[in-house]
Amino acid sequence: MKILVLKLSSALILSCKKNKDKQSCSLDMPSIAGTYKITTYIYKASPTSPEQDFTTVFLPNACQRDDSVALCVDGKYVYHDAGLVCSPPRDTTGTWSPVGATLILDGTVTTVKSFDCKALILALTNFFTAGDEVDITFVR
Repeated sequence: MKILVLKLSSALILSCKKNKDKQSCSLDMPSIAGTYKITTYIYKASPTSPEQDFTTVFLPNACQRDDSVALCVDGKYVYHDAGLVCSPPRDTTGTWSPVGATLILDGTVTTVKSFDCKALILALTNFFTAGDEVDITFVR
């Protein structure tokens, strides 16, 4: 059974890889699609507040810090509990779509702060309190 799950997970992740021939960094599905690792969560309580590294707040366990997110060109994503697996595993799927300078993940609207074809930085505003912001960095 474990071998079947591993094969299915691998097939899903491989099917989500982006077309390597397309190197444009535009904010569209084919350009953004690919497999990423979340590397940092940066928090600001207000626009004038200093930045704080909240990575260990959002990813408190070592088993969460090596996971991957595959954004597929069909608008689905696969969150894979990779490497050191949490108990219970945190594998999940959902939907995503780019709309202008935003990215919608399971209905949550985020602002694309930057995208250079390797790193994607998304901003969530009003996360804990009005006026705050959490910047999440995804790296291929």
